[in-house]
Amino acid sequence: MQQRPAFRWELAILCSAVLWGTLWIPLRALRATGLGAVAATTVGFLLPLVLLLPFASTSWRRIRVAGGSLGLAGLCLAVAIALYAEGVVRGQVARVLLLFYLTPVWSTLLGRFLLGEPITGRRIGTILLGLAGLAVVFGVDAGVPTPRGVGDWMGLAAGIAWAVAMVQLHRSAKHPLFDRIFVQFLFLGPVFLLVASLAGGAAHPHPGGGALLASAPWLLAFSLIWLLPVVGLTIAGASRLDPGRVALLLMFEIVVGLATAAALTDEPFGLREAVGAGLILAASGTELTPARRSTLLPLP
Repeated sequence: MQQRPAFRWELAILCSAVLWGTLWIPLRALRATGLGAVAATTVGFLLPLVLLLPFASTSWRRIRVAGGSLGLAGLCLAVAIALYAEGVVRGQVARVLLLFYLTPVWSTLLGRFLLGEPITGRRIGTILLGLAGLAVVFGVDAGVPTPRGVGDWMGLAAGIAWAVAMVQLHRSAKHPLFDRIFVQFLFLGPVFLLVASLAGGAAHPHPGGGALLASAPWLLAFSLIWLLPVVGLTIAGASRLDPGRVALLLMFEIVVGLATAAALTDEPFGLREAVGAGLILAASGTELTPARRSTLLPLP
């Protein structure tokens, strides 16, 4: 059976969702080493840049020639990841996740008005299915929450920044994949440190040499096994798929996170989680099946 041209990019996004959904494993291990949440995350975000620098000698000129489009894609993705990482620390995780995962809505609208992607009836139904699954998983009985504290606003802003980043990555598909990954890591460490330093954040003293040495194995695992591959897969897939589809496929992250947390920790996985995960899987699966488009908002 012949595969659809987009299948490998959809597979890349699903693989990235597996890595996003298990990212809590190295982060929790890093915190256990005594390095500190902010220091561990900052060093983990900077390490891939250090590893990529020796291979970037030919990229600087291409990046300068590319101008703002490539830089904007990297900056928006870095802002989204930094706001999300800090938002789940400052706010209630369930509320921040729900606000962040309004991303399919923003991505679909931006894809329609900036890229000319049509909004179909199936896409609207898929978005509603995915959001319903999130609401069931996190036990939100009163519908989608409105932002209250700083963490909530960070989650909402992270979702919007992610949607903008997906549009920009789609536009930057002509640039080499290495350049797109490298630019993102140029921004990620400094942007996260700036976000973590905003008023209301936890104190983050400078880590000692002993803490850095003790955490070195997990820092390397975080950077090489999780962070570099997940960013690369996300950027590769987002460059080829429409932003709304990327956002919906990434909802699979929640299912992976629930399953791995239930298997490796004492976090529950009961009927509510199973029903919510099933709805999210159905939403992601719908995006993988080809269907005739019935456009609700026609292209101009």
